[in-house]
Amino acid sequence: MSRILITAAGVNSPLGCGVDEFNRNLGNGSFGTGHLENFDVRGYPTDFAAEVRENGQVLKTGPEVDRKALFIGRAVAEVVNNSPDLANYLPERRLLHLGAGIDYFNFEDYVNSERSGVGDWHHYYRRSPQVLRRIAEAYGIEGGYSANVSACAASSQAVGLSYRILKRAPGRVVISGGFDSMLCHLHYMGFYKLGALAEGESDARHACRPFDRNRGGLVLGEGAAAFLLQREEDVQANQPLAEICGYGSTVDAYKVTDPDPEGRQLASAARAAIEEAGLEPEDIDCVHLHGTGTYKNALAETAAMASVFGSRYKTIPVFSLKAQVGHLIGACGALEILAVIYSLQNQIVPPTLNHQTPDPEVPLRIITTQPLAMPLTHILKLNSGFGGQNTAILIKRFP
Repeated sequence: MSRILITAAGVNSPLGCGVDEFNRNLGNGSFGTGHLENFDVRGYPTDFAAEVRENGQVLKTGPEVDRKALFIGRAVAEVVNNSPDLANYLPERRLLHLGAGIDYFNFEDYVNSERSGVGDWHHYYRRSPQVLRRIAEAYGIEGGYSANVSACAASSQAVGLSYRILKRAPGRVVISGGFDSMLCHLHYMGFYKLGALAEGESDARHACRPFDRNRGGLVLGEGAAAFLLQREEDVQANQPLAEICGYGSTVDAYKVTDPDPEGRQLASAARAAIEEAGLEPEDIDCVHLHGTGTYKNALAETAAMASVFGSRYKTIPVFSLKAQVGHLIGACGALEILAVIYSLQNQIVPPTLNHQTPDPEVPLRIITTQPLAMPLTHILKLNSGFGGQNTAILIKRFP
């Protein structure tokens, strides 16, 4: 079977726009979290968010702009501009598969309009498939496209689907990844009412504390990451970044908003990805975890790690990106895959920022303070979402 390679990437994120800026800020331990600047949050007990930044400044737009559509358009443009191989594929052999979050609704302009009195809301609603159609038309993608909407596992599942398609369909190329922004009144209120948002910190940079004993919730983020996936034999001018060598996806249906505390189906997804790659758990060098900064996530991931790795779960290094970029919901997996590529290329496990007080219930080897330099060949990327969605993607260093 052919090897499936990631040969180009593009990103708009709280750590910067463009892969170079993202990598630089990830490496120097920058924070993309801050106090919300794009809409008024007076009346909320918290105003923390991780908004997309460019050259260190929050990217500002009006309420009429579907921010996630803007971000994925820019990220895909970066991929295309760095993909000379794309021209070698006929339009009908180009595919587009992206993960997304809740569709955009311009709540602010709607409630201030005359249309709200008669319930005419359609003018203010933007669906994710419309975004994909515009991208497909712009770049001659005629082989098919789909928007995968499965909460926080959406973009990981989209990349996994793209991987599976290419394994079985020679001569195709796929643009994959994810995009999301929950930073508007309607969605921000939803997460606040769920009790999921971090509160009580004066400094937004320290609000998200993955796996820390004093963790208090997540910080909502936004952004997009996109990749070009090719079969190895089709790569000509593009420069491979990494190889996808295994994928697993499961549903535990434990509760709508809670993960299974025993992490059984998350562990099953991880084992499926490892098995597909023809590896054993001891071959995995590092795990990039979902790491939201919530209590329930920490216990579920710890249980899954123990199930997959046995006693080694306490010694294999792990990492969470969300202290730096917040939780990108439908786009989190794609952005975190970009961080996995950074780890493989630089042979380091970055520190999980804001992890200061170990939790005896979470005895994982969480790297803190300084990056851990070590040989890295295989990194396992885990993501979980509402509704019991679980994904595992195994990424290998190339060459």
